[in-house]
Amino acid sequence: MNTVRTTKEWLTVGTPPAPKQRSLWVRVLVGLTSATALVGTAALVAAAAIVPPIGARKLARDAALNEVASMMRPGERVVTQAFASQRRWTDMWRESFGVVVATDQRLLYVGAPPTPLLRPRDDGPLALLVESYPYDAAFTLEPRAVLRGRKRGLVLRTPGATVDFIVDEASWDEAQGVARASAAARGAATREFEQVDRSVREDPRRAEEYVPHVVRRGETLTGLARRYRTSPDVLRQLNRLEDDGIEVGQRLRVPKVFAADTLP
Repeated sequence: MNTVRTTKEWLTVGTPPAPKQRSLWVRVLVGLTSATALVGTAALVAAAAIVPPIGARKLARDAALNEVASMMRPGERVVTQAFASQRRWTDMWRESFGVVVATDQRLLYVGAPPTPLLRPRDDGPLALLVESYPYDAAFTLEPRAVLRGRKRGLVLRTPGATVDFIVDEASWDEAQGVARASAAARGAATREFEQVDRSVREDPRRAEEYVPHVVRRGETLTGLARRYRTSPDVLRQLNRLEDDGIEVGQRLRVPKVFAADTLP
């Protein structure tokens, strides 16, 4: 016996049940969990890039102090120094540690670059960054707020650039001492330069002044040149003379002779 099924029965018997949809709250929780995981991963990567490895600060500062000691010239001495660090955009704002030193001859900064991101630093001596500024150069070093006011530091300004040094609270007094010593040494160097410059500088020449002279009997162009502390060539050029011949009563332009220029 054949059974005839209605359309409703075919739909009921042949169509599998629809899958249950997740509730709105479940979907929200899953989305938040995934976003949190991504943010956490990004934060860990950023922290690994910015936070220096354990022991990097002491290693860099010890290497910087040793480098400063080896850089001292004969007779040069350290006046004061302070530990400092830098965050350069070229290093992806990772911190590099070093020392700012005021000697009796120049200002120094010696620091170690940060550890590379993609590979650990090779064993061996650090490749140090050395900056030297003699006191007769154009620069200033001032205690200032750096990193948009979040940190204390020293700001070094030169005609071509501005460099910020971050200073720990423990080294703040020493950093101010470095700035004071640098300013005093630069002031002394400037005064010494000005004194030497004044001693070798020639007196400025007076502007040439000319006065008329009426030729008298017996006067010659050579004699007038000697009298007015000049040369016959100058007199010829001033008066457009073709030769040394002059006549009585002729008006000539001659240089004005000041009292200090007259012969004893």
